[in-house]
Amino acid sequence: MSRTLVVCDNEFLSVLYVMNLEVYLATSVELVTTAEAAIAIHKKKKNFDLIISLDTINKQDAFDEINTYRGSYGVKTPLIKVGADADLDIDAKTFAVSSRYNIQSLLKKSASILNVTAKQMAELQMGDYYPISMTTVEGLLKAPCNLYYDQTGQKKIIVRTDDPMEAEIKKIKSLGIDQVFVKSSDRLVIVNNASIRLIEKITLALKNSAGETTDKKVEVLNDGYEFAMANLFTSDEVKQEMAEIASASSKVMTEVVKENNQLKALISTLMNNKSGYVFIHSMITSYVANHIIKNVTWGGEGQSDKINFVLFFHDIYLAPLYLKYPELKYEKSLLDSPLLNAKEIDIVMNHARLAAELVVTYKRCPMGADILIKHHHGMKKGSGFATKYPEDLSPLSKVLLIAEAFVEEFMAVTDQGKKPEMKLIIPKLIEEFSSPSYMKVVQTLVNLPL
Repeated sequence: MSRTLVVCDNEFLSVLYVMNLEVYLATSVELVTTAEAAIAIHKKKKNFDLIISLDTINKQDAFDEINTYRGSYGVKTPLIKVGADADLDIDAKTFAVSSRYNIQSLLKKSASILNVTAKQMAELQMGDYYPISMTTVEGLLKAPCNLYYDQTGQKKIIVRTDDPMEAEIKKIKSLGIDQVFVKSSDRLVIVNNASIRLIEKITLALKNSAGETTDKKVEVLNDGYEFAMANLFTSDEVKQEMAEIASASSKVMTEVVKENNQLKALISTLMNNKSGYVFIHSMITSYVANHIIKNVTWGGEGQSDKINFVLFFHDIYLAPLYLKYPELKYEKSLLDSPLLNAKEIDIVMNHARLAAELVVTYKRCPMGADILIKHHHGMKKGSGFATKYPEDLSPLSKVLLIAEAFVEEFMAVTDQGKKPEMKLIIPKLIEEFSSPSYMKVVQTLVNLPL
């Protein structure tokens, strides 16, 4: 069995990395939380086939520190940097994966390094029992399946399905045991349950974020957002739990927007957190929409929370495309790009409808959120992009449309290295949204604090 060293201090990512590497690549994983610890353990053991490290830990360049150590000591162990600007091969032994939550991309690169093909994994001859790190199971409250430990080659049961397991896991850990076993047929049950537990922990972190710094709130928001993006196409049970993250996120997004009285301050916070494009786009849209709602006669606090819930999901079907094609940012860029195949173009054209159909299945979906999502490009059926916007959309739909259009213009100018100016952006919006009901909304942006 291969051995992988993971360097990660994020409690959510740590579980995801360890769990997925062990279950899907059959590699034994050791987890440390600092670059210093990684170097120390590598010097001692030296038998790792792969090192995976977050790019930064505690605002220090962990990847650079480990890479410098490799160069100084002639270490040949392959190294993957997670959280880079793009997926790339830096050299023959050094690689980069962009999104921290893009587990599929990380697994694909790790598999190629460890010489594990999809066919090999499918044909993997597993024994009756499969090893699982303690990191994966110790956060679970009840056993999703029978758990075992190894005692001189014999498997002894720790807890049975649905039994409380916290006390038993602590007891096993106190004996120096760092892994448990499940029946091989149950290993995906563990993955599903660990994912649901992670959602619960992220949701709790969001709910308990009052009093935290804006940076910390953005970090937890980004964790929830990225986790939802990465797990959109997993089990139905996991997808249903996404509504809990979205509901908690909507309130924290409102707090963050209120705490930033200028757009440049919010953007600085987002960039310092190395947030992904879809999350940055949604947060800035929330800032703009919140400003509009405060400056129209019918605006209210509950509408801001509803808009934020919508923004959590409105582009969720585009997230995998932005991960796959990090060089593309704007939705029209996706449509015009020769990189996308016919199926991907169809997703772009119908992403509003697909997201609306997803949220309407949630028991706690805010009333009308699915309609707002469906209409967020001005098309009543949620397919395509409007060139002329209908008058009979709801006022909140118009707020969302104009806020997104502003953000597209703002980010396009910023990406060109230019300073965004209202005197240039507002006329473009007036030209695009020329009817009176839309013009009233556009006019509220004149005094938007940049």
